[in-house]
Amino acid sequence: MIPSSNKFRILLIVIVAALSISIVIFGFNKHSKKNPVHPQKAIVHDKGERIEFKENSPGLNIIKTAQIGKEGEFVNVEAPARLIATAAPSVSEGEHIVLFESAELNDLYVGYIHSKNSLNRSRKNLERIKDMFKHRVATEKDLIEAETNADNDEAELAEFEGKLRAVGLNPAQLGKSSSKKAWIISDVPESQLTNLKNGKRVIVTFSSFPNQQWKGTAEALGDNVDPFTRTVKVRIAIENEGHRLKPGMFATVQFPEEMNGESVVIPFNSVVTVEGKNYVFVEEVPNEFFRREVVLGISTRERVNVLEGLTRGDKVVVEGAILLKGLSFGF
Repeated sequence: MIPSSNKFRILLIVIVAALSISIVIFGFNKHSKKNPVHPQKAIVHDKGERIEFKENSPGLNIIKTAQIGKEGEFVNVEAPARLIATAAPSVSEGEHIVLFESAELNDLYVGYIHSKNSLNRSRKNLERIKDMFKHRVATEKDLIEAETNADNDEAELAEFEGKLRAVGLNPAQLGKSSSKKAWIISDVPESQLTNLKNGKRVIVTFSSFPNQQWKGTAEALGDNVDPFTRTVKVRIAIENEGHRLKPGMFATVQFPEEMNGESVVIPFNSVVTVEGKNYVFVEEVPNEFFRREVVLGISTRERVNVLEGLTRGDKVVVEGAILLKGLSFGF
Protein backbone atom coordinates (compact mmCIF):
# COMPACT_ATOMS: atom_id res chain seq x y z
CA MET A 1 0.00 0.00 0.00
CA ILE A 2 1.07 3.58 -0.81
CA PRO A 3 1.39 5.74 2.27
CA SER A 4 -1.09 8.62 2.57
CA SER A 5 1.69 11.21 2.39
CA ASN A 6 2.88 9.80 -0.98
CA LYS A 7 -0.68 9.79 -2.35
CA PHE A 8 -0.98 13.43 -1.45
CA ARG A 9 2.34 14.27 -3.19
CA ILE A 10 1.26 12.41 -6.39
CA LEU A 11 -2.10 14.19 -6.43
CA LEU A 12 -0.38 17.54 -5.93
CA ILE A 13 2.00 16.86 -8.84
CA VAL A 14 -0.90 15.95 -11.16
CA ILE A 15 -2.78 19.11 -10.22
CA VAL A 16 0.28 21.33 -10.79
CA ALA A 17 0.97 19.68 -14.16
CA ALA A 18 -2.65 20.19 -15.25
CA LEU A 19 -2.55 23.83 -14.20
CA SER A 20 0.70 24.36 -16.10
CA ILE A 21 -0.73 22.90 -19.29
CA SER A 22 -3.86 25.02 -18.94
CA ILE A 23 -1.80 28.16 -18.48
CA VAL A 24 0.29 27.39 -21.56
CA ILE A 25 -2.80 26.70 -23.69
CA PHE A 26 -4.58 29.82 -22.37
CA GLY A 27 -1.51 31.92 -23.03
CA PHE A 28 -1.18 30.61 -26.58
CA ASN A 29 -4.86 31.24 -27.31
CA LYS A 30 -4.68 34.69 -25.76
CA HIS A 31 -1.60 35.52 -27.82
CA SER A 32 -3.30 34.22 -30.96
CA LYS A 33 -6.37 36.40 -30.33
CA LYS A 34 -4.19 39.43 -29.85
CA ASN A 35 -2.45 39.04 -33.26
CA PRO A 36 -4.99 37.71 -35.81
CA VAL A 37 -3.97 37.84 -39.49
CA HIS A 38 -6.65 39.94 -41.17
CA PRO A 39 -6.70 40.63 -44.93
CA GLN A 40 -5.88 44.27 -45.61
CA LYS A 41 -8.32 46.45 -47.50
CA ALA A 42 -7.39 48.35 -50.64
CA ILE A 43 -6.17 51.89 -50.03
CA VAL A 44 -7.68 54.64 -52.16
CA HIS A 45 -5.46 57.65 -52.87
CA ASP A 46 -5.92 60.99 -54.62
CA LYS A 47 -9.71 60.96 -54.63
CA GLY A 48 -9.84 57.59 -56.34
CA GLU A 49 -7.23 58.19 -59.02
CA ARG A 50 -4.83 55.63 -57.47
CA ILE A 51 -5.80 52.38 -55.75
CA GLU A 52 -3.20 50.41 -53.80
CA PHE A 53 -3.54 46.75 -52.87
CA LYS A 54 -1.45 44.86 -50.34
CA GLU A 55 -0.37 41.31 -51.02
CA ASN A 56 -3.25 39.74 -49.09
CA SER A 57 -5.90 42.30 -50.04
CA PRO A 58 -9.27 40.77 -50.90
CA GLY A 59 -10.27 41.16 -54.53
CA LEU A 60 -6.73 41.36 -55.84
CA ASN A 61 -6.98 37.80 -57.15
CA ILE A 62 -9.85 38.71 -59.52
CA ILE A 63 -7.96 41.57 -61.19
CA LYS A 64 -6.08 40.66 -64.34
CA THR A 65 -4.04 42.88 -66.64
CA ALA A 66 -2.74 42.64 -70.19
CA GLN A 67 0.06 44.60 -71.78
CA ILE A 68 -1.48 46.13 -74.86
CA GLY A 69 0.35 46.10 -78.14
CA LYS A 70 2.37 42.97 -77.37
CA GLU A 71 2.30 39.72 -79.35
CA GLY A 72 -0.10 41.20 -81.87
CA GLU A 73 -2.95 41.24 -79.36
CA PHE A 74 -5.29 44.24 -79.00
CA VAL A 75 -3.53 46.08 -81.85
CA ASN A 76 -5.43 45.96 -85.13
CA VAL A 77 -8.08 48.59 -85.56
CA GLU A 78 -11.48 47.03 -86.12
CA ALA A 79 -14.74 48.60 -87.21
CA PRO A 80 -18.27 47.26 -87.52
CA ALA A 81 -19.68 47.04 -91.01
CA ARG A 82 -22.58 45.65 -92.99
CA LEU A 83 -22.98 44.31 -96.50
CA ILE A 84 -25.09 46.90 -98.28
CA ALA A 85 -25.26 45.66 -101.88
CA THR A 86 -24.27 42.74 -104.09
CA ALA A 87 -24.21 42.15 -107.82
CA ALA A 88 -25.91 39.01 -109.09
CA PRO A 89 -26.38 37.38 -112.50
CA SER A 90 -29.50 38.40 -114.38
CA VAL A 91 -31.75 36.26 -116.51
CA SER A 92 -30.60 38.42 -119.41
CA GLU A 93 -27.34 37.28 -120.95
CA GLY A 94 -24.36 39.53 -120.37
CA GLU A 95 -26.11 41.62 -117.74
CA HIS A 96 -26.37 41.60 -113.96
CA ILE A 97 -28.64 43.09 -111.35
CA VAL A 98 -27.82 44.81 -108.07
CA LEU A 99 -29.44 43.61 -104.83
CA PHE A 100 -29.66 46.01 -101.88
CA GLU A 101 -30.10 45.53 -98.14
CA SER A 102 -33.35 47.52 -98.08
CA ALA A 103 -36.26 48.49 -100.31
CA GLU A 104 -35.43 52.16 -99.74
CA LEU A 105 -31.99 51.77 -101.29
CA ASN A 106 -33.45 49.82 -104.18
CA ASP A 107 -35.96 52.62 -104.81
CA LEU A 108 -33.15 55.18 -104.76
CA TYR A 109 -31.15 53.22 -107.31
CA VAL A 110 -34.18 52.71 -109.57
CA GLY A 111 -34.93 56.42 -109.30
CA TYR A 112 -31.31 57.17 -110.22
CA ILE A 113 -31.52 54.96 -113.35
CA HIS A 114 -34.81 56.55 -114.44
CA SER A 115 -33.46 60.06 -113.87
CA LYS A 116 -30.32 59.23 -115.82
CA ASN A 117 -32.40 58.01 -118.77
CA SER A 118 -34.65 61.05 -118.57
CA LEU A 119 -31.64 63.36 -118.59
CA ASN A 120 -30.24 61.63 -121.67
CA ARG A 121 -33.56 62.09 -123.47
CA SER A 122 -33.96 65.72 -122.44
CA ARG A 123 -30.41 66.56 -123.51
CA LYS A 124 -30.93 64.98 -126.92
CA ASN A 125 -34.20 66.86 -127.24
CA LEU A 126 -32.46 70.09 -126.27
CA GLU A 127 -29.86 69.62 -128.98
CA ARG A 128 -32.62 68.95 -131.51
CA ILE A 129 -34.56 72.08 -130.46
CA LYS A 130 -31.38 74.18 -130.64
CA ASP A 131 -30.79 73.02 -134.19
CA MET A 132 -34.41 73.70 -135.11
CA PHE A 133 -34.27 77.14 -133.52
CA LYS A 134 -31.10 77.89 -135.46
CA HIS A 135 -32.94 77.13 -138.69
CA ARG A 136 -35.99 79.11 -137.53
CA VAL A 137 -38.17 76.01 -137.25
CA ALA A 138 -38.59 76.11 -133.45
CA THR A 139 -39.58 79.12 -131.35
CA GLU A 140 -37.75 80.69 -128.46
CA LYS A 141 -40.45 79.32 -126.18
CA ASP A 142 -39.66 75.78 -127.39
CA LEU A 143 -35.99 76.36 -126.66
CA ILE A 144 -36.61 77.68 -123.13
CA GLU A 145 -38.92 74.75 -122.37
CA ALA A 146 -36.32 72.22 -123.57
CA GLU A 147 -33.59 73.87 -121.48
CA THR A 148 -35.84 73.84 -118.41
CA ASN A 149 -36.65 70.15 -118.82
CA ALA A 150 -32.96 69.30 -119.12
CA ASP A 151 -32.10 71.34 -116.02
CA ASN A 152 -34.90 69.69 -114.00
CA ASP A 153 -33.79 66.20 -115.04
CA GLU A 154 -30.19 67.04 -114.15
CA ALA A 155 -31.26 68.28 -110.70
CA GLU A 156 -33.32 65.15 -110.09
CA LEU A 157 -30.40 62.93 -111.07
CA ALA A 158 -28.10 64.84 -108.73
CA GLU A 159 -30.59 64.37 -105.88
CA PHE A 160 -30.72 60.59 -106.29
CA GLU A 161 -26.95 60.35 -106.70
CA GLY A 162 -26.39 62.47 -103.58
CA LYS A 163 -28.63 60.23 -101.48
CA LEU A 164 -26.84 57.10 -102.67
CA ARG A 165 -23.44 58.64 -102.02
CA ALA A 166 -24.59 59.65 -98.53
CA VAL A 167 -24.91 55.96 -97.63
CA GLY A 168 -21.52 55.20 -99.21
CA LEU A 169 -22.50 53.95 -102.67
CA ASN A 170 -21.34 55.20 -106.04
CA PRO A 171 -24.27 54.54 -108.40
CA ALA A 172 -22.15 55.05 -111.52
CA GLN A 173 -19.98 52.03 -110.56
CA LEU A 174 -22.79 49.69 -109.54
CA GLY A 175 -23.89 48.99 -113.08
CA LYS A 176 -20.34 48.55 -114.41
CA SER A 177 -19.11 46.01 -111.86
CA SER A 178 -18.80 42.27 -112.31
CA SER A 179 -21.54 39.90 -111.22
CA LYS A 180 -19.37 38.64 -108.32
CA LYS A 181 -18.84 42.02 -106.66
CA ALA A 182 -20.19 42.95 -103.22
CA TRP A 183 -19.91 46.16 -101.23
CA ILE A 184 -19.81 46.69 -97.49
CA ILE A 185 -19.95 50.00 -95.63
CA SER A 186 -17.91 50.67 -92.48
CA ASP A 187 -18.12 53.74 -90.25
CA VAL A 188 -14.61 54.93 -89.34
CA PRO A 189 -13.78 57.90 -87.06
CA GLU A 190 -12.41 60.87 -88.94
CA SER A 191 -9.29 60.79 -86.75
CA GLN A 192 -8.41 57.38 -88.21
CA LEU A 193 -8.47 58.42 -91.85
CA THR A 194 -5.00 59.98 -92.06
CA ASN A 195 -3.31 56.94 -93.59
CA LEU A 196 -6.36 55.19 -95.01
CA LYS A 197 -6.36 55.81 -98.75
CA ASN A 198 -8.28 54.37 -101.67
CA GLY A 199 -6.87 51.00 -102.63
CA LYS A 200 -5.86 49.93 -99.11
CA ARG A 201 -6.29 46.22 -98.45
CA VAL A 202 -8.46 45.20 -95.50
CA ILE A 203 -9.65 41.94 -93.93
CA VAL A 204 -13.38 41.29 -93.53
CA THR A 205 -15.01 38.72 -91.25
CA PHE A 206 -18.77 38.10 -91.43
CA SER A 207 -20.87 37.04 -88.45
CA SER A 208 -22.42 34.34 -90.62
CA PHE A 209 -18.96 32.90 -91.44
CA PRO A 210 -16.85 33.54 -88.31
CA ASN A 211 -14.08 31.11 -89.32
CA GLN A 212 -13.47 32.59 -92.76
CA GLN A 213 -11.86 35.85 -93.83
CA TRP A 214 -12.38 37.86 -97.00
CA LYS A 215 -9.83 40.26 -98.45
CA GLY A 216 -11.31 43.55 -99.50
CA THR A 217 -10.24 46.90 -100.88
CA ALA A 218 -11.10 50.31 -99.48
CA GLU A 219 -12.68 51.57 -102.67
CA ALA A 220 -13.73 55.04 -101.57
CA LEU A 221 -13.99 57.32 -98.55
CA GLY A 222 -17.19 59.21 -97.87
CA ASP A 223 -17.43 62.88 -98.66
CA ASN A 224 -19.27 63.80 -95.46
CA VAL A 225 -18.52 63.49 -91.73
CA ASP A 226 -21.46 62.48 -89.54
CA PRO A 227 -21.97 65.48 -87.20
CA PHE A 228 -23.07 63.27 -84.29
CA THR A 229 -20.72 60.25 -84.44
CA ARG A 230 -17.82 62.06 -86.18
CA THR A 231 -17.40 59.09 -88.49
CA VAL A 232 -16.87 58.77 -92.23
CA LYS A 233 -18.30 55.97 -94.33
CA VAL A 234 -15.74 53.78 -96.07
CA ARG A 235 -16.91 51.64 -98.98
CA ILE A 236 -15.11 48.31 -99.29
CA ALA A 237 -15.36 46.06 -102.34
CA ILE A 238 -14.95 42.28 -102.03
CA GLU A 239 -15.35 39.30 -104.35
CA ASN A 240 -18.52 37.35 -103.61
CA GLU A 241 -17.46 33.90 -104.79
CA GLY A 242 -20.41 31.53 -104.98
CA HIS A 243 -22.74 34.42 -104.07
CA ARG A 244 -22.77 33.26 -100.44
CA LEU A 245 -22.74 36.80 -99.08
CA LYS A 246 -26.17 38.41 -98.85
CA PRO A 247 -27.21 42.06 -98.42
CA GLY A 248 -27.78 42.96 -94.78
CA MET A 249 -25.09 40.67 -93.33
CA PHE A 250 -23.04 42.13 -90.49
CA ALA A 251 -19.25 42.09 -90.58
CA THR A 252 -16.09 43.30 -88.86
CA VAL A 253 -13.36 45.05 -90.82
CA GLN A 254 -9.70 44.92 -89.78
CA PHE A 255 -7.87 47.92 -91.13
CA PRO A 256 -4.11 47.96 -91.76
CA GLU A 257 -2.05 48.56 -88.62
CA GLU A 258 -0.34 51.65 -90.00
CA MET A 259 -3.59 53.58 -89.78
CA ASN A 260 -3.56 53.29 -85.98
CA GLY A 261 -1.32 56.25 -85.25
CA GLU A 262 -1.15 56.37 -81.46
CA SER A 263 -4.40 54.48 -80.90
CA VAL A 264 -4.70 51.02 -79.36
CA VAL A 265 -7.46 48.43 -79.03
CA ILE A 266 -8.53 46.88 -75.72
CA PRO A 267 -11.31 44.54 -74.55
CA PHE A 268 -14.66 46.32 -74.28
CA ASN A 269 -15.12 45.29 -70.62
CA SER A 270 -11.91 47.14 -69.68
CA VAL A 271 -13.79 50.43 -70.02
CA VAL A 272 -16.00 51.85 -67.28
CA THR A 273 -18.28 54.83 -67.81
CA VAL A 274 -19.21 57.39 -65.16
CA GLU A 275 -21.29 60.49 -65.90
CA GLY A 276 -20.65 60.25 -69.61
CA LYS A 277 -16.87 59.90 -69.31
CA ASN A 278 -14.89 56.75 -70.10
CA TYR A 279 -12.09 55.40 -67.92
CA VAL A 280 -9.67 52.48 -67.78
CA PHE A 281 -7.31 51.34 -65.02
CA VAL A 282 -3.59 50.89 -65.63
CA GLU A 283 -1.17 49.00 -63.38
CA GLU A 284 1.81 51.36 -63.39
CA VAL A 285 3.36 49.85 -60.23
CA PRO A 286 2.82 46.26 -59.04
CA ASN A 287 -0.53 46.09 -57.23
CA GLU A 288 -1.18 49.82 -57.79
CA PHE A 289 -3.81 50.83 -60.32
CA PHE A 290 -4.20 54.30 -61.78
CA ARG A 291 -7.43 55.61 -63.25
CA ARG A 292 -7.17 57.20 -66.70
CA GLU A 293 -9.77 58.99 -68.75
CA VAL A 294 -9.77 57.83 -72.37
CA VAL A 295 -11.30 58.87 -75.67
CA LEU A 296 -12.93 56.00 -77.52
CA GLY A 297 -13.21 55.41 -81.23
CA ILE A 298 -14.81 52.63 -83.20
CA SER A 299 -15.79 49.49 -81.33
CA THR A 300 -17.23 46.03 -81.74
CA ARG A 301 -19.12 43.90 -79.25
CA GLU A 302 -15.84 42.65 -77.77
CA ARG A 303 -13.17 45.29 -78.39
CA VAL A 304 -12.93 49.06 -78.53
CA ASN A 305 -10.42 51.39 -80.12
CA VAL A 306 -8.87 53.94 -77.73
CA LEU A 307 -7.82 57.14 -79.49
CA GLU A 308 -6.40 59.02 -76.49
CA GLY A 309 -5.27 58.11 -72.98
CA LEU A 310 -3.25 54.93 -73.59
CA THR A 311 -0.04 53.96 -75.33
CA ARG A 312 1.30 50.60 -76.40
CA GLY A 313 2.99 48.78 -73.57
CA ASP A 314 0.57 49.93 -70.84
CA LYS A 315 -0.70 47.19 -68.53
CA VAL A 316 -4.47 47.63 -68.71
CA VAL A 317 -6.94 45.91 -66.41
CA VAL A 318 -8.92 43.47 -68.57
CA GLU A 319 -10.77 41.72 -65.72
CA GLY A 320 -11.99 43.24 -62.47
CA ALA A 321 -12.51 46.78 -63.78
CA ILE A 322 -15.94 46.90 -62.10
CA LEU A 323 -14.32 46.29 -58.68
CA LEU A 324 -11.86 49.14 -59.27
CA LYS A 325 -14.69 51.36 -60.46
CA GLY A 326 -16.52 50.87 -57.16
CA LEU A 327 -13.39 51.66 -55.14
CA SER A 328 -12.39 54.61 -57.31
CA PHE A 329 -15.76 56.35 -57.39
CA GLY A 330 -17.07 55.17 -54.05
CA PHE A 331 -19.95 53.10 -55.38
